[in-house]
Amino acid sequence: MDLPKIKFTNIPLSKEADWIHGFLFQDSWGWGKYIIKKHPKIKKVFSLKTEAEQIKFLKRYINEFRKDNQKTIEINKEKYQRQWRKIERECFEKLSEIIEIDWPKNKKVITAMISINPICPRFLNDWSFSIFYNYKKLAHAKEVIMHESCHFLYFEKWKKLYPQTNHKKFDSPYLEWHLSEIIAPIILNDKRIQKLLKQKAVFYPEHQKLRIKGKSVPEYFTDLYKKNKKFNIFLDKAYKTIKANKKLFDF
Repeated sequence: MDLPKIKFTNIPLSKEADWIHGFLFQDSWGWGKYIIKKHPKIKKVFSLKTEAEQIKFLKRYINEFRKDNQKTIEINKEKYQRQWRKIERECFEKLSEIIEIDWPKNKKVITAMISINPICPRFLNDWSFSIFYNYKKLAHAKEVIMHESCHFLYFEKWKKLYPQTNHKKFDSPYLEWHLSEIIAPIILNDKRIQKLLKQKAVFYPEHQKLRIKGKSVPEYFTDLYKKNKKFNIFLDKAYKTIKANKKLFDF
């Protein structure tokens, strides 16, 4: 089986500024607070009236921050890469085994872009994601890489099972996106991946607050996963369940 490789690179300035701007001004979940926590000086952007001024400010801030922290950024990029190479092949093989699909032959590279943004969006169109430059523990970086890589293979499986799905539903705020974000940590908590990750994968706090039949959403879907050994069957039941409880996810 052909397996992709993670390519670690620095994120382009324009992408960094646009994505940070999006989380600060357009995200309904309030995730911008995580950016402000890491970069309190960025709060000044809220006093600027136009988007052009805001983007200009963010680019200037990012450039200055990168210069001041260039050594740390480069050292950690090398650390991430070195640690990941030790488990890359086995991780991708296990993900393929769990999700019950081969990695596509036409996808050779997954791009991990080192970012000053603590939020790590992924992009299915080009198999890329951003990863925070300065985790206190390498295990956190490892979990992000596994989580995002899992998404790419998961949606290949989804397209085979549900080929009529509009691909815009793979992103927030659609149910298909919610389900993917619930299932990714469930997969990472599978004992086959836990041998490599060695720490429990986390769920979104927003999902942990929701309940189905007296259980938290992560608990409910984890139990469903354990009861259904075939991934196809699990995914079908999980999809029916989230659609039956769609009002819970209307936030």
